[in-house]
Amino acid sequence: MAEAQTETAGRGVLEAGFQVLQAISVVPEGCGLSQLARATGLAKATAYRLAEQLVALGAVQRVEQRYFVGARMAELGRQWQAAPLLRQAAQRPGRTLAAMTKATVAVCVLDGDEVHLIASFKGAEIFVTAEAEADLTFRTAMVQVLHAARAENAPPPPTYSAGEWRRIETAIADDGMIAVDRYDLVTGVCCAAAAIKSNGCGGPAAIACMSLAPRFPPNLPSLVAHAAREIGKNLR
Repeated sequence: MAEAQTETAGRGVLEAGFQVLQAISVVPEGCGLSQLARATGLAKATAYRLAEQLVALGAVQRVEQRYFVGARMAELGRQWQAAPLLRQAAQRPGRTLAAMTKATVAVCVLDGDEVHLIASFKGAEIFVTAEAEADLTFRTAMVQVLHAARAENAPPPPTYSAGEWRRIETAIADDGMIAVDRYDLVTGVCCAAAAIKSNGCGGPAAIACMSLAPRFPPNLPSLVAHAAREIGKNLR
């Protein structure tokens, strides 16, 4: 009984500590003690004690009388990986596809309407993370496949009417969950993307190959589909 009470108390302290971190993280100009207590619902003495403990650990920094997120949290954040199992499973198929096509390859997952780059080969992060207008982003082959792989009856992604998206979604499904861009969006760039059976790796997943070839490589969709299947096998 005493052990269970200690465990419960420990969880309570951890939860309060994360409440303090969360409250500090949303105030770029620094969070004062009174503001911290109000934001967390903790007594001022408790908020102060937890904040100072986090300062001692490097998770929070104190500048005069204001608290900021500390360097240690930044270090930990840099180690975060979205879908680490998918990233591992994609390494060999992604490298092989990039070598065979002499093109850039990206593996991504969809979280809501946000696309997270999981693995890139031959500089694909330039294509995936480059800022672009929303209309252009949502009409890429990669993003179309990711949205088509969502649960049935999911609403259309932004920029699409219901009818337009229904036609695109049906075409992708009929092609085996593959979408193709034959220089339709960006001059000189073509792309093929295929859905990955991700086995619960954090959301719909897909692999895409972006080529600068002057003519659309006829075998590009089949190569991308094969890579997607290999990644799915590795996940299993």
